[in-house]
Amino acid sequence: MKKLPKGVHTVLYALFGADGEPDRQAMRRQVDICVDRYGAAGIVTLGLATEVRHLTQQQRRRIVEWNAADIAGRVPLGVTIFEPTPEDQVSAIAYAADHGADWVIIQPPVTASDEAALATAFGTVLRQCPIPAAIQNAPQFIGVGLGVDAIRRLGDDHDNLIAVKQEVSAVETAALVGAVGERLQVFSGRGGLELIDCMHAGIEGHVPAPEYADFLISIWNAMAAGKENEARAGYARLLPMATFVVQSLDTLTTYGKLLFCRRNSLAFYPRRGAPAPTPFGFRALTGHAHMLGIDTAGWDPIG
Repeated sequence: MKKLPKGVHTVLYALFGADGEPDRQAMRRQVDICVDRYGAAGIVTLGLATEVRHLTQQQRRRIVEWNAADIAGRVPLGVTIFEPTPEDQVSAIAYAADHGADWVIIQPPVTASDEAALATAFGTVLRQCPIPAAIQNAPQFIGVGLGVDAIRRLGDDHDNLIAVKQEVSAVETAALVGAVGERLQVFSGRGGLELIDCMHAGIEGHVPAPEYADFLISIWNAMAAGKENEARAGYARLLPMATFVVQSLDTLTTYGKLLFCRRNSLAFYPRRGAPAPTPFGFRALTGHAHMLGIDTAGWDPIG
């Protein structure tokens, strides 16, 4: 695979059962909703929205196996590689490649504290990566990232690097596309914030969590069809919800996950130790959902 399909690739939530373990049936339903109902161009797992940093290695591997089995080749599966050292990342990539991953997204390892160390670490992992790879550039969320020149050098040095998951402003994204767009695909994130501007900048994909991914797919499709006014109207309706959900990773994995579960009649169990939704937060979420035309009449209250 030299290029990923253009469009919206949804990042899966880790959906837990009452026992605190990932719920097999809920995870399968999530995949089917994203692929069959929403029309996602691809699935990504073990991302920040999957609360990957709080999962054990056994849980991470189990989720990869589940996801690959449930997707069954319908769309590409990307696996985010979280492990803390380059050596551990190489091992995780090998496992993902052997168990159905089509591509991987390499996160900065915790051993890399600045740009030079991060570029070296990414290079070490890419040299041993047997499948196509992207790097995640999300300094606001992860704490360290790469500038345009460093990303361009990685692309020049490693043929298996095919994409960048770029989670910064649209202005910064445009600069990256201008520098590497002929060599690397650039995907955006951040829950749809600045999606239209990022599409104008030249991104080829977007990677959000699934709570309102169907709305983002509609915006993407409208823009791709040249219906910008329609896309902007949809974005204007969605923006209050996106602003509420993407305040922080905790907000995303609390209220974004709650929204996905309520919309799809799935039981909601926060990860053990994670912040629980508050009655105020639930009311805010419900109000934003109502403005999007989402039926909230049957939602059980929180608190």
